[in-house]
Amino acid sequence: MPDPIPMTSVLTTGGGDAVLAYLKAAREHHTQAKIADFLKTTPRTIRRWEARQSVPPPYVIHALQQLLPLDLPFEGEAAFSFIDLFAGIGGIRRAFEAVGGRCVFTSEWDSYAQKTYAENFRDGHAINGDITQVQAASIPDHDVLLAGFPCQPFSIAGVSKKNALGKAHGFACETQGTLFFDVARVIAEKRPRAFLLENVKNLTSHDKGRTFAVIKRTLSEELGYHIHTRVIDGAHFVPQHRERILIVGFREPVAFDFDALPMPPKGQHTLKEVLHRTDGAEPHLPWDEDRFFDHANNKVQDKYTLTDNLWRYLQNYAEKHRAKGNGFGFGLVTKDSVTRTLSARYYKDGSEILVYQGEGINPRRLTPRECARLMGFPDTFRIPVSDTRAYQLFADAAVVPMIESVAKLMAPLITVEEPVASANLAAPPNIMSSNRWTKEQLKLAFNLYCQLPFGKLHSRNAEIIELAALIGRTSSAVAMKLVNFASLDPAITSTGRSELGNASSLDREVWEEFHADWERLAVECALLNEQLRAGRAEPVSDTEPDESFDLNDFSGETRQVLTEQRIKQSFFRRAVLASYRGKCCMSGLSDSRLLIASHIVPWSKDKANRLNPSNGLCLSALHDKAFDKGLITLTDDFKILVSEDIKRGKEAFIQAVILPLDGRPIDPPERFMPQPEFVAWHRNKLFVDNKNPHQR
Repeated sequence: MPDPIPMTSVLTTGGGDAVLAYLKAAREHHTQAKIADFLKTTPRTIRRWEARQSVPPPYVIHALQQLLPLDLPFEGEAAFSFIDLFAGIGGIRRAFEAVGGRCVFTSEWDSYAQKTYAENFRDGHAINGDITQVQAASIPDHDVLLAGFPCQPFSIAGVSKKNALGKAHGFACETQGTLFFDVARVIAEKRPRAFLLENVKNLTSHDKGRTFAVIKRTLSEELGYHIHTRVIDGAHFVPQHRERILIVGFREPVAFDFDALPMPPKGQHTLKEVLHRTDGAEPHLPWDEDRFFDHANNKVQDKYTLTDNLWRYLQNYAEKHRAKGNGFGFGLVTKDSVTRTLSARYYKDGSEILVYQGEGINPRRLTPRECARLMGFPDTFRIPVSDTRAYQLFADAAVVPMIESVAKLMAPLITVEEPVASANLAAPPNIMSSNRWTKEQLKLAFNLYCQLPFGKLHSRNAEIIELAALIGRTSSAVAMKLVNFASLDPAITSTGRSELGNASSLDREVWEEFHADWERLAVECALLNEQLRAGRAEPVSDTEPDESFDLNDFSGETRQVLTEQRIKQSFFRRAVLASYRGKCCMSGLSDSRLLIASHIVPWSKDKANRLNPSNGLCLSALHDKAFDKGLITLTDDFKILVSEDIKRGKEAFIQAVILPLDGRPIDPPERFMPQPEFVAWHRNKLFVDNKNPHQR
């Protein structure tokens, strides 16, 4: 056999149609004689295959793929490598490529998904079929494992029996016979830095919760990864309600937090972004031609409009169930709608998403191109399979922009390259006197820790990079030091993040020193930071803070100005808002322009704690005013207590906004939990019901 042309994506299974598709692609580059020679057959056989006079055997697809040219998407080094298991048509892969990753291994068993994947990702490695037949050791090393695995119930009988006998067992016993086992054995063998697993929302309740319990136990206890889970609705990113559970895991403890994930409001994306445009603006896609859209007449192809019989059947079916009080029926949508979840049965009648076309006109299905857009795939994504198969493939795909948003959150924590600090920031030599952390460096690090949300304690954060350059440390070292400080905060460790505890005795000393005198340390760090920026090494003056300003006025934006008033104001506001993830703890409002870092014990009543973040609540301007006036307070277990004075009022707005808060718990901060003595002081000294007890 002659030397093959460099290999591109290799399919391990496939029917006659898939073979003929790749034969057609190979013929664009090679003669029948060349292909026959490569396959060790005759040109006559190739001609018979092309004329459909005989059916080529599926196994020749391997060789045909080797005759296709490479189209590598990467040049040079990628930020990180990943593998794509249960890959489908590559939605998760596309998201991680968008943030700088490179795929080094793919597994997908469905031949139609393989065909679509290979058409869109030609990168020189095989599409392995059945993952159960792949040895984990043969998979390339990688930084991230991605998998959209199917969920199956796990049998716990064998585990219980082994427990009774006192015999050891592990994930291999507990998950054997399920496809999750193959994910677990690859993780165990290759130990990637991180993984992302995607599944349907019902995974959490599947098999009465046993499935999810085994998965979490396997990943965290058996494999030793730090896992984070979140159910996310795709409607935040595309005009489709599609709830999926995402499981993110890291080999090492890192500052990953789903709460830092940007979540655009639902309804912001509507079908107008997805539907074919009939005003002449629909793009001409050479790979689609007129398959879905009639460009000559500016309309969707007629075949997608429901027939009279089918439309009549769906209406009668819906009416029958409506009469019985059931909710079954079709979903009619317009350009301003957000759709139901696209399902694998969509090809049958399209009933869950029918596009309204005007009065007296039957509705239509979405076209496969519109389905691709509905899942967040760009128009460059090619659809080489039939409409029926395309509907099924897109229904099983991941929402690309949703996964990409998570990938952006993960990427700084898995990247190979250390970020390069700004060259124009020089650290004075006296603060870089040894390889050990100095007390001044730790003060600056803790000062920054207080002012950053937990989800932003990573080496790509611009403020961390800047501080690292100033003090002569790598940004990764600074990021880990900030995470270590978290292990000293009970509000953090109480959430189960005790694995982050690597704090040193000097870390504890700085923690305690700050808590003993927040004002002096906040001012000292701000001035030291400015001196480092200027390249000076002058001693910090021990200036007594100015008391002539109102610390309750926290409406100004953070600015770098060397006045003690603004330093203290900025520190307290940033620390409190960061602790509460930038949201009002009573209403959930997240517009920073309307948020106030509100003192629990007023600044004038407790000088020692007026910059202590544990003496702060993040509140909207309205809730801050009500809290400051004692119209609302907190119980010892941090539930909102509304005064009888407000309850007796007749102001409609107050009745609608304040009264429903009564008895509800606040959204707790992720660190610097309010100290109970501060809450008790406010309730006893400021709450109007306690100042006027006869009102009770």
